[in-house]
Amino acid sequence: MQQHFNEQIDAKRRENSIIHLLYTLQRWIFRLYLSIVGLLVLVLISGFIAMKTSWGSLILSGTLPWKFILPAALVIGFCFIFTDTFVQGKEERWFRRYGTEVMATVTDFREIHNSRWRRFFLSGNEFLVILYWTSPETEQVYEYTRRVRDSNLPAKGALLPVIIDYTNPNAYWREDYKHTVL
Repeated sequence: MQQHFNEQIDAKRRENSIIHLLYTLQRWIFRLYLSIVGLLVLVLISGFIAMKTSWGSLILSGTLPWKFILPAALVIGFCFIFTDTFVQGKEERWFRRYGTEVMATVTDFREIHNSRWRRFFLSGNEFLVILYWTSPETEQVYEYTRRVRDSNLPAKGALLPVIIDYTNPNAYWREDYKHTVL
């Protein structure tokens, strides 16, 4: 029985470390991608500025396959959206499998101030709901935040479910409430 329990803990840690590795890898690859795109833009701008020189005309001529480079850069950029969704789905499955649902108390709200363009395209306001949960074993209080994307805010003092890693209560599933009745 103890061996099976230890195997479960090892599997839990292994899956969690894979998720953290995927987030770190994604972050560094995205930084590399932004650097390469920035370098491409810099090369194009310098080519337009120095159009009359030989190296400027080389950059803008058909010698460099710009009709393949730019679409490839766009496709790779869109792939980051899918990889982020993939890693978040993996994290959600981990919390659903190994996490513990606790009921946390709503204590406060903070409005998220969005940029003017984001407000133009999104309807409604966004709020952060501040939740507190007290561990029954240690009596330590933990703070969690949840994003609410509509105007149906829960009342102060209401209990909302939060999925946490019970061995590390600071780790929790950061799920958003979108157009739900709380």
